[in-house]
Parts: sequence; C-alpha cells; structure tokens
Amino acid sequence: MLKKASFVLALAALLTVPACGGDEADSDDGGGSRGTAEPGDPCDETEECIPGTICFNKFCVGEGTLRVSLAFDVDSDFDLHVETPASEEIYFGNDTANGGTLDVDQCISECGTAATHVENVVFDGTALSGDYAVWVVNYDGRAAGDFDIEVAGDVEDAFSGTLPATQGAESTRFTFTR
Repeated sequence: MLKKASFVLALAALLTVPACGGDEADSDDGGGSRGTAEPGDPCDETEECIPGTICFNKFCVGEGTLRVSLAFDVDSDFDLHVETPASEEIYFGNDTANGGTLDVDQCISECGTAATHVENVVFDGTALSGDYAVWVVNYDGRAAGDFDIEVAGDVEDAFSGTLPATQGAESTRFTFTR
C-alpha cells in the first residue's frame, strides 16, 4: 500500500509542474489562458486582458484585423469617429458597421479617477479595403486637451492633435488606406 501511495504522490507532483518551466497563465496560446479583464477594464499589460484584446493606454481594447484607438488624458468626453470605405460612420451613435465595432467608449458623463482614457474601434476579418477617415470630437467641451490615435493591425499609422474646450469641436479628419 505504501508503494501505491508514493506512486500517486509522485504522479500528482509531476502533473502540477508546468511543462518547460513556464506558467500556464503567462502563455498566449489563444486558448483562453490569459487574464480576465474585458474591453474597457484597466490593465498594466496585455496578459491581464482576455484573448482577442490588448492593453492600450492602461485599458484593455479589442484587437482584430484592424484597430483604431484613441488615447487622451483630459476630463472631457472625446469621441472617436471612424468612417469606413463604404461611407459608414462608427461612433457612439452607431457603434457597429462594415465589420467594425466601437468596443470601448469612455468619459461619457465623467472620466472618474483614471489618469488616461481610451476609445477603440476594432474590425474583424471582414474589414473593408479602401480609404478610412478618423477624427475626434469634444462632445461635451468640459476641457481642452491633446489626443493620440493609433491605427494597428494590417495597417499601421498614427495621428495626434488638440481639441479646444468647446462642445462639438472636431479635429482634422485623418485618412489611411487599407
């Protein structure tokens, strides 16, 4: 009986040691072994976010064939707008079009205690080819401030600007081609 108990304990010890010395929680195999933070949840690194998302500007955001992300650090409702090649606009009032979805929309009524803020539009594999336009609107005009836009995925680009503390103020319309 002692031999059987020793064998069971040894087998149990072997089964609890991760292969190759790694920790399953650290792997990024797409099999759900990453973190539990959803789009819009705070993060410090991508490993904290659920599969299919990344950590951008301290928040989890969706990542797909194409991603357009807005970063800003003022207490105002800066809204990201993306116009697809089919002339469909994705923003808070129309959050899905042509394979794209606004998955993070922050600072709607207030920004809370976070020092940084994001909005994000993520496109799946059906993202259209052609010219896209992207711009930012200071919806409520609570404060003026700088912003950065990152385009990532199968197209890489970046834009930046400043919006005044004016309700409805719009940035330049930046364009990129996919």
